[in-house]
Amino acid sequence: MKLTPTQLEQYQNEGYTLVRGLIPRKEVAAVRARLMELLEDFPAWGERKMQVLDPSKYRNAKGQMIPVGVQLPAQEEEVFRAVADHPNLQAAMAQLLGGSVKRFTDQALIKNKDIDGQSFYHQDSYYWHINPELGCNCWIALDEVGKDAIALGILPGTHQSWTLTPHEQYFDDPKPCSASNGQPYQRWRIPFSQIDFSKEIMLPMSPGDGAFFTNFTWHRADPNRSGMHKCAYAIAYQRQ
Repeated sequence: MKLTPTQLEQYQNEGYTLVRGLIPRKEVAAVRARLMELLEDFPAWGERKMQVLDPSKYRNAKGQMIPVGVQLPAQEEEVFRAVADHPNLQAAMAQLLGGSVKRFTDQALIKNKDIDGQSFYHQDSYYWHINPELGCNCWIALDEVGKDAIALGILPGTHQSWTLTPHEQYFDDPKPCSASNGQPYQRWRIPFSQIDFSKEIMLPMSPGDGAFFTNFTWHRADPNRSGMHKCAYAIAYQRQ
């Protein structure tokens, strides 16, 4: 996997770049299939790593909790590690970050067909506190994604000051909960008053495409109004 000069320049100047066909479809299909299994059969290892729909309101046919996010799944199963440590991903990260890299974290996302949830503009370093220019996130589509189907929105150039914009806390609707205690949790977003949506770039993607962006780039995800489950796998690396 060798990135083009245009991709490298776009990442440096605009804070993101899109790599088509980053991961072979067979491997992303295996991750998606495993996520669909988790909807039907909650894993024994999942309680401490799962974010779920409110368990007091939402249960699957077996009466189990319904996951919407899986933290650090590559620690648990090879099907996730095959993508999280894929040579194409590692090679692209090394080129973008300019040196040897290691995986920092990973999160699988399940955007339920019956839930209109979305994410709002934020910067990953507000959560992770990785030093400027040393971290990069890759958001890998496991489905066809587009408008109203969880596509990423990016605000180009928002990384250039390498500073964190003040965020505010909010609850999603419906509120996601920790599987370990059933309690809802808040997330962080950049206040709407700070956002110029006219500069937004939306990224329609196919399974296996990877959107790379810095930990300071403002980004969000569109709602899922497609009528189908939509999945993605977000994997962060840092320079060693």
